[in-house]
Amino acid sequence: MLSNQNYLHKIRPLLVSAHAPTIEGALSLFSLHQHTINLINTHQQLITLHRYASGISPMGWVLKSEDFDYIKSVLLNNEFKIDQLLNGDLVCGDILIMNHTHQCHLQIKRYEKLSFNKQSIVQLLQQVDYPTGLFGNLKDNIIDKSAPQLDLLCDKIKQLMDGQVVDITPFIGLGPGLTPSMDDILVGLLAIISSDVRFVGKLSQLKHGLSALSFNSLTTLISASFLNYALEGKFSLLVLQMVKALNQNRLDHSSIDKLLNYGHTSGADLLLGMWLGIDRFILEG
Repeated sequence: MLSNQNYLHKIRPLLVSAHAPTIEGALSLFSLHQHTINLINTHQQLITLHRYASGISPMGWVLKSEDFDYIKSVLLNNEFKIDQLLNGDLVCGDILIMNHTHQCHLQIKRYEKLSFNKQSIVQLLQQVDYPTGLFGNLKDNIIDKSAPQLDLLCDKIKQLMDGQVVDITPFIGLGPGLTPSMDDILVGLLAIISSDVRFVGKLSQLKHGLSALSFNSLTTLISASFLNYALEGKFSLLVLQMVKALNQNRLDHSSIDKLLNYGHTSGADLLLGMWLGIDRFILEG
């Protein structure tokens, strides 16, 4: 294709997700943001370029800040088309972004016995005066009785995990944002239950129950990508770090703040989903 071309600019990412797509062909610019650039291939799969220090997603490549800004300026000016080579490299005009670099595996670790300390988690999360997308401030949701909509979501997920035929399409894509709030809540919930080895069989049932859904037609492409990865047990690094901190009883304000900075309300919604996973699934399981 373009592999014999001489490139004036060669960029080596700091880190590439082992789960990011590597399909030869043309890419299109999907969206540009302060810390992310989203590219889409002909299979409707995303590759996300992340600015250094803004985390990494399952479909992500992390670039040095100056490299990220350079690529962003080129794409903003719409100067070149983008292609992915057979070896995974990205080509944009005379720029080569190399796929051969450090890889990050973002598969969640499954624990034989989770040791969530509910009391300490409650004490910390009830101090988080930060808005979720749909349910007010996070701290107001860290209670034994959830909002009716959240109760219904948990009930339907449990039914799916038991092999029942249940429709959860009204929940997918619900709420504001590039990753709608209810989707983020579901990803956070899945992160928690995916980390407990007791739920392996039930997660398989859940995945089977959701297999008929086309997330791409129900929510944004970015959110659909996160949901599909979550069903495979793959999550953004910040989410994995939070699950580990929760399990090791090392949750603190610093780790919470890092996740809260993840998107507009996405961090708070992810935390709400994690809380539901702990309270309604792990501790009840």
